[in-house]
Amino acid sequence: MYNAWRLVLFAGCGALLALAGLRSIALLAAALLTSGVLSYFLLDGPRRALAEAVGEAVDRGRQRMADRTAREDAYVDEMQARGGEVTQLDR
Repeated sequence: MYNAWRLVLFAGCGALLALAGLRSIALLAAALLTSGVLSYFLLDGPRRALAEAVGEAVDRGRQRMADRTAREDAYVDEMQARGGEVTQLDR
């Protein structure tokens, strides 16, 4: 939702600046700069929510990776304890 609001803000700034008489690359640059500054203040809540959601997803991914690594280590340790040879395919 945050990205949609950023796009709406950029389009709105672009439309207002076009009405003010800006054209071409100056219009795009001014709209980008203006919408960027406005979004910093106006979209603070959605930006924080997005950052929190991304952080939680990264944490879940890291936890899954740690769980898989622990299971693999336990398997290899068990194979070695049984006296079996651990090959590359077992890892």
